[in-house]
Amino acid sequence: MEYSKFSRFHFSLTQFKCYEDYLDSKVTPLDLFYFKKELAHKLVEHGHRGTVLSREEFEERKAAVQAAEAAKSNAFYDRSRPV
Repeated sequence: MEYSKFSRFHFSLTQFKCYEDYLDSKVTPLDLFYFKKELAHKLVEHGHRGTVLSREEFEERKAAVQAAEAAKSNAFYDRSRPV
């Protein structure tokens, strides 16, 4: 099964429970060697590790993905019920 880049990106958002987990995925072991976790998170948030979603963007996109998944599962459930 081949996934589009768009769906893979959205799937990757659902694997994180919160924004801090998302930031943790962007922090490298070398960052943690030189900096405390909070400072490493700040560096990532400010774009020193490439493009990173802001907290608001992360929450919005994650909510949109969850809503789409819920609608998709509801549509599947509605079609599978006997009439």
